[in-house]
Amino acid sequence: MAHVRGHYRKNGSYVRPHTRRVKGPSTSAREAVRRTTVPRPRPDPGATTHVRGHYRNGHYVRPHRRRISAPLAVATGGGGLLLLIFVLLALFGGGGA
Repeated sequence: MAHVRGHYRKNGSYVRPHTRRVKGPSTSAREAVRRTTVPRPRPDPGATTHVRGHYRNGHYVRPHRRRISAPLAVATGGGGLLLLIFVLLALFGGGGA
């Protein structure tokens, strides 16, 4: 059980002093569990890019990293295969009269 002192809420109403039930284990017990937990290996995120902070729909989006989708990854560096196909078609598919 935890004792709560009287206080004012944001809306201006007063909360009288009372005792409330504490949910879950104590803080020290949670920290002990957190320290003994073995972190799981994270999967390889693949190709990522850095996104600068910006405003979207009137809200600020903090800088972060995001995954590059497959079509964008091909457009940024995987276009060599497409060029090779065009060169082979030009060499062997050359029609003539």
